[in-house]
Amino acid sequence: MGRTTIIGVAAIMLIAAACSSDDDSTTATTEPATTTETTGPPAPTDVATDAPAATDAPAATDAPAATDAPAATDAPEPTDGPDETPPDAGGLPPTPVVVTISDAYDFQGGTPDPAALPAQPGEVEAHWYRAGDVLAVVYVGLDATVDACPGNSAFVPSGFDFVSNAELPNGSCPDFPTLIENSATQGVQICDGQVGYLTLIPADTIGQVFSSIEKPVPDVLGVGLTGSTLLDDPSVLPEIDPTSLAC
Repeated sequence: MGRTTIIGVAAIMLIAAACSSDDDSTTATTEPATTTETTGPPAPTDVATDAPAATDAPAATDAPAATDAPAATDAPEPTDGPDETPPDAGGLPPTPVVVTISDAYDFQGGTPDPAALPAQPGEVEAHWYRAGDVLAVVYVGLDATVDACPGNSAFVPSGFDFVSNAELPNGSCPDFPTLIENSATQGVQICDGQVGYLTLIPADTIGQVFSSIEKPVPDVLGVGLTGSTLLDDPSVLPEIDPTSLAC
């Protein structure tokens, strides 16, 4: 071969080697694309972030059974006491209108000497009833032998009305302007030492009803004790036979 031919062959071989080198370089640079499978962390993140089971605590916070205490607070039966109310003295039926006679006074508006009172505050209760056409009062706890004149009245829209006093067997109140005579239909009624009173107050009266125990005292004209209550529904009062108060 001539020198020119040899140079040409050498040039061709260099070109071929260069091309082969380019092919190898291309192959080497494309291989990283196949390594992308190791760059994603799906498996580690699935385990680390998957915490529903650990945070799921409904069973631990569900406490209705522990806070459900109706049975412990349900106390209707202990407060139901109508059937436990004892009968009044003298065998009379229980009445829902009972007033403690505890307000002491004298007729001149002062505070009386306790020793002058016919009873001590709180010792006597007024039990109210209907007795025929009028209201009746039983003075439970009042000594029937004391010197005193029980009395009662009603405060209605027109003012005080149906005011009366009546003497106990040992009482003397001749100067009381409201004094009435005792009879089978009005005034003091005694049965086995229990003091009853048939008032002048009609049985259908609605108003403030007063029950008192009074006696004359010269220096202040008189002293007494009283108690009152609002009677807005006379039909709640038990009906009794008027004659039963003076057995």
